[in-house]
Amino acid sequence: PQDEEEPPGVPDAAERAMLRDEFTSRMYQRFLDGEDGDFDYSQVDENPDLDNLDIVSRDAEERYFDEEEPSAAPQLE
Repeated sequence: PQDEEEPPGVPDAAERAMLRDEFTSRMYQRFLDGEDGDFDYSQVDENPDLDNLDIVSRDAEERYFDEEEPSAAPQLE
């Protein structure tokens, strides 16, 4: 029976899986950071249909309360 070891310098299956995961993670982060030159980010950034409405609503609510002048709370009896 022949020994099925990889030639020197060739990563084994576990190492290839780890390298593939690392590559995928880096490419994913690069895309999120806006560094993918082949992608037109404006199609996503400027499309209101893709907005997360919960976040948009929360941001509007925070802006409203940030603009309010502080005042004393009413006293409860």
